[in-house]
Amino acid sequence: MDKIAKPKIQAIYPLSTMQTALLFHHLTQQKDLGFLNVQCTIDGVLKIDLFKQAWNLAIKRHAILRTSVHWEKIKKPIQIVKPSGTIEIDLTTLDWTTETIENQRQKLKTLKANNKKSGLDFQKKPLIKVSVIKTMQDSHVMVWSCHHLLLDGWSSSIILKDVFTFYEALVKNVKALLEPIPPYKSYLNWLKDTDENAAKTFWLDTFKDFETPFFFNKNQLPLQAAVKSNVQLSTETVQKAQALAKSNQITLNTLFQGLWAIIISKYSNSLDVVYGNTVSGRSGDFPNIELMAGMFTNVIPVRTKLDHNLSVKDCLKKIQSQQLEARKFEHVSINSISEWLNTSNQLFDSLFVFENFPWKNIKSGGVEVHSLQSGNTSTYPLTLTVISTNQSIDIHLSSDKSLFSDETNHWFLSQFEEIINVLDQNENPSIKTIFDNTTPINPDVIAQPSIVKKNTNIAAVPKNKIEVDLLAIWQNLLNKDAISSEDNFFEIGGKSLLAVRMFTLIEDLLNIQLSPTTLLEHPTIASLATLIENESGLKTENWNNLVPIRSKGSKAPIFCLHAGGGHVFFYNTFAKYIDKDRPVYAIQPSGLFGKLPKHKNIEAMAVDYVKEIRMAYPEGPFNLMVYCHSTAVGFEMSNLLKNLGHKANLIVMDTMAEQEFITADRLKMRVLGFLKRLLKNPTSVISIMVSYRYKKYIKPFFIKIFGSTEAKNTSSTTVHLINIYNKYKWKSYDLDITLVLTKKVNELFNKEICASWNKLANHVHIINTEGDHRTLFDEPDVKSVAETLNKHLN
Repeated sequence: MDKIAKPKIQAIYPLSTMQTALLFHHLTQQKDLGFLNVQCTIDGVLKIDLFKQAWNLAIKRHAILRTSVHWEKIKKPIQIVKPSGTIEIDLTTLDWTTETIENQRQKLKTLKANNKKSGLDFQKKPLIKVSVIKTMQDSHVMVWSCHHLLLDGWSSSIILKDVFTFYEALVKNVKALLEPIPPYKSYLNWLKDTDENAAKTFWLDTFKDFETPFFFNKNQLPLQAAVKSNVQLSTETVQKAQALAKSNQITLNTLFQGLWAIIISKYSNSLDVVYGNTVSGRSGDFPNIELMAGMFTNVIPVRTKLDHNLSVKDCLKKIQSQQLEARKFEHVSINSISEWLNTSNQLFDSLFVFENFPWKNIKSGGVEVHSLQSGNTSTYPLTLTVISTNQSIDIHLSSDKSLFSDETNHWFLSQFEEIINVLDQNENPSIKTIFDNTTPINPDVIAQPSIVKKNTNIAAVPKNKIEVDLLAIWQNLLNKDAISSEDNFFEIGGKSLLAVRMFTLIEDLLNIQLSPTTLLEHPTIASLATLIENESGLKTENWNNLVPIRSKGSKAPIFCLHAGGGHVFFYNTFAKYIDKDRPVYAIQPSGLFGKLPKHKNIEAMAVDYVKEIRMAYPEGPFNLMVYCHSTAVGFEMSNLLKNLGHKANLIVMDTMAEQEFITADRLKMRVLGFLKRLLKNPTSVISIMVSYRYKKYIKPFFIKIFGSTEAKNTSSTTVHLINIYNKYKWKSYDLDITLVLTKKVNELFNKEICASWNKLANHVHIINTEGDHRTLFDEPDVKSVAETLNKHLN
């Protein structure tokens, strides 16, 4: 009878959200923060042959030690488990007993650096590489190279416990007695069958009435190298902290989370604080989960609402209560939480870690194992790690060097001792007491990242519906508006967890499932949109005139039509002040960049503009904002949209209809207005007059002869827009118009503006704003304009 061949694969599993994020980071970043050198010291006579056998038994016991990860040419990244007995430990022994202690330290540092530089190949072999270094006759240091993608800190201690349980059994020549580990498949089935309603309700309640999170990295810049700082609290302060936790009936973890929330509140000047908290992910009711090794660690948001009058004791109790409730849902991904909260925005960009791995020194087979060091992974600009033992509390800070100065890092760390002392000296003090009796942050050192220049390259704006949908997703995820369709996601601040979230949003919005690793080959909006178009079979017509300035937002968009010069990017500042939940688009004329023929008349222009805004928003309603020489085309567009059954709100910015139609009254008004301005400020009037005539007559002449191709196109377009505007035949339409007026030196001007529109429209609604006609979209006038329109549009 033929012998049945053993299968090459025992199981195939999907990656979790956290694992996918770590894979992204591994593949996209030069410095792999997920790589770990787990280290411990083994005192006593270590029998290397039996130690190697113990490791091989642990590999048979823990499927994660036989697991590889694959992502190429497949829809979703997967982990593949090899059968038991097919993988053996890669163990190297080194003898450094002749080296001095200082040389040993240096060589150990070099070994770990080389391990990290060599990295791990997830696809070829599992992550089992161990070095055992003999440092003295009866002492060894073990270094185990592994990765957070497959193992968290808890798992490393679980596996090492099992290794030394097997080792002691081998030394005694007996069978190791270990409880059976549940299959990972059973855990996945448990997750699948778990009712999410309770978790959803908890997170919705937690973030009820939550508005905008505070971000340390306000411009979402790519992170620079991390600076590591640390402080060891004095023995006296440790005792005070332990006493405070005991008297308030809370854990040290809760105490330090409360302190961290107060510190962030002081720094940010915000009483609504959110940070990420690293949790074990093992607090559900799945049986024997504490025996399982893998990547279960999760990051969940913690929201703390402070009140100056709230006592610190009550604040800590609220945090403890929230944490106890949250423990039931530690397995829930931040992706799911964001979905329930119906947001694609980040909730936090700092991380809190309280290390309390289940580790005690091990005595096994004549050796003692101690001084376990694992390590943390963080891609956040600010990460605080508290390491607590019975005798000591070490606080480590990892901060982005481009955001935080040495002075700021020192302030963060010094606050813990200061606040603990205030709590020790005052009976149940308020939050305000803490603020008043501890050192405030120097406002001059608060993180001020350099501003990312806005990309005004017209070729880099989204050119179709798919690209604008992707732009909206990116703007929400990265919390920024100025994104080019050619920007690389990871170069403008995109992080691994955000990338995973992005593909969930793409699936929800565009109904197409793509592997998150797609972003590695298609890291721009333009490239990703082309892939989606090809994969889905969708065909979307490109826009010629529509320019998304901010595509995110659930309210009816506002479309800002070009003025006489044709360019539209002066509306960028306006978008900064208009309601953040309202998309802002600009409409630029054809021919501006020499690629398309210019429109022959206003009517043809209106037809094409309406076609494009309906491609972006088929249902409407449409807010059209016109200014100077765009009034005629906006007027035509409103009538076209109305005839198509859409609601169009035409907003005319301080501009007269039929501008070139001069009556005796208008001529008289202009002359009187000019004389009044001349008497009030002759220098300004003459300067404006000269500047106007230079721009209208002299500048175009020189551009035509000496200008660049771009300058010639712009000048030609400007002249063309004025010409077709002057040829436009105004007519009456049954429309409602909103007319925004500024205060004029001569009040007759506004009366004439109103009269010009009253002759053409059914009803003209007038609202007033601060500022001057020429500077409506410049600082500071633009802020008043946006505030006025916010009230009107809402």
